[in-house]
Amino acid sequence: MLTVVLLKPSRYDDDGYVVRHWRGVLPSNTLAAMHSLTEQVASSGALGAGVEVRTAAYDETVQRVDPAAIARRLGPRRPADVTVIALVAVQTNQWPRAADLALEFRRRGLPVLVGGFHVSGILELFPGPTPELQELLDAGATLVHGEIEESWGSILKDALEGRLRPRYDIHERPGLENAPLPHIPPRYMRRFAYPHMATVDVGRGCPFDCSFCSIINVQGKRMRHRDPAAIERAVRDNWKRGIDYYFFTDDNFSRNPCWEAVFDGLIRLRENEGVRIDFMMQVDALAWKIPRFIDKAARAGSSQVFLGMESIRPANLKAAGKRQNKAAEYRQMIGAWHRAGIACHVGYILGFPDDTPETIAQDVRDLLEVLDVDQASFFMLTPIPGSHDHLEMVRKKVPLDADPGDYDSFHPVMRHPRMTGAEWLAAYRRAWRDFYSFDAMRRSLLRANHRTYWGLFKNYLWYRAAMIEDAHPMITGFLRLKDRTQRRRGSAIDGRFAHLRRRLPEVWGQLRAYARLLAEMQDLWLQTRHVAPPSLASRLRLPALPVRARRHVEPSPPPIAALACTAAFGLALVAGRTK
Repeated sequence: MLTVVLLKPSRYDDDGYVVRHWRGVLPSNTLAAMHSLTEQVASSGALGAGVEVRTAAYDETVQRVDPAAIARRLGPRRPADVTVIALVAVQTNQWPRAADLALEFRRRGLPVLVGGFHVSGILELFPGPTPELQELLDAGATLVHGEIEESWGSILKDALEGRLRPRYDIHERPGLENAPLPHIPPRYMRRFAYPHMATVDVGRGCPFDCSFCSIINVQGKRMRHRDPAAIERAVRDNWKRGIDYYFFTDDNFSRNPCWEAVFDGLIRLRENEGVRIDFMMQVDALAWKIPRFIDKAARAGSSQVFLGMESIRPANLKAAGKRQNKAAEYRQMIGAWHRAGIACHVGYILGFPDDTPETIAQDVRDLLEVLDVDQASFFMLTPIPGSHDHLEMVRKKVPLDADPGDYDSFHPVMRHPRMTGAEWLAAYRRAWRDFYSFDAMRRSLLRANHRTYWGLFKNYLWYRAAMIEDAHPMITGFLRLKDRTQRRRGSAIDGRFAHLRRRLPEVWGQLRAYARLLAEMQDLWLQTRHVAPPSLASRLRLPALPVRARRHVEPSPPPIAALACTAAFGLALVAGRTK
């Protein structure tokens, strides 16, 4: 028997604890894709006649991963059995945790494969492995560089026969037309706040030359895509299983050569079969100019679009190599998406050479008051391994943070010419606070529509919850869990009493912060619920509560009125469609 353990590692926080949450938000598309690939290899007979394959999948962001327990439960039982550990989708900020897991599994005698953007980004641009990669090679782990759709069967066969190589360098980027679609086991999705969603990379690659991005070096500039007919079949089948929302994880869906065929399939499902899924996609700032793109996106079910805006300042766009973005057209672009009823979520980078705390604060005001952006995700400019920025800084010997765990877009990892590290971090945190203030969220929800209201509202809840933890929302879930014994190498393991003494105030503070957040979100709903899709909760005549538009301390409402409003809010929050 061959047992394949697919493991998506988490990361360490600043105190060295593994970051895990009671409920996650974004499932791992790579974990789902690897699960499907392993099933395909098992059913194809590529491993030989009579070889039984068992697959186990773990996402450490929402599951406790104990190498000793996994080795006991899934390790070889007979001499002919093989168990291989595959650490998948390892990003740079997750590398310290991935390395610790890999070394622990190697100490237990299990073969380990490590892949993902950190490995592929380093090995794509540098002549040899960097010290942190070499450490795992020295421990007997195997590094996988590249995309493995056409190589996974041969790698697993090598593992089964005990002849894994130290490195697999896959330079040929595979076609995706015949690759199996990512499949997420239902039990895995129960660990997420909205279990009725799925992810799929409809295509890969990006034709542009943004210097901060590693996609173009790891996945290439030539666009590749999956079969649109397979996407249509999968959406139809998943609808029967209750899946009604998708995140298309393509770095740039609008440059996918089959975008129109995909939209046409979703439109047929929506208009002819009643399969009314909604989805979010990522596109570039020129997508709105593509004939029929926005119209068909709306008809196909797009409720939100993630736009690679990055900056509203032309000098910053030039510094990033983002020549395709025209800041003067941003307002027209946002208006085009809004007229189609699609909410606009922008990615925005803070820390370009000309940025200062004052310019960053002004940019946030312009996003809110001039451009009418509905949602923003802020990132500190980070030279990610695999990007041109990182390669040039290493070549020029620019001082960089030596800890891979800090490359998470909310730690300053290099010197800024106009801000200290503390000033940069303070400006970053202020951007989140200002953009997601009560007044700003209220304005955005009041211009929403029935289709976008609940998606925005629940995203605001998610993003504000991430601010409680002072972490980026895209790697954060709800209610942080902290295991006493799972700490980074070199960190002391506290005794039970010391850990309890540390954790009790943290948990109490976290619960109080969540209570305040829910009270604030209740006020937000009460002031905007008439925009939400018609429902009993949105139509109820509720007692008037004190208006808290500026979040000042207000007199407490009568207990019965407060209870009625809270009950209605809870009903609406549970019943409101995530989209």
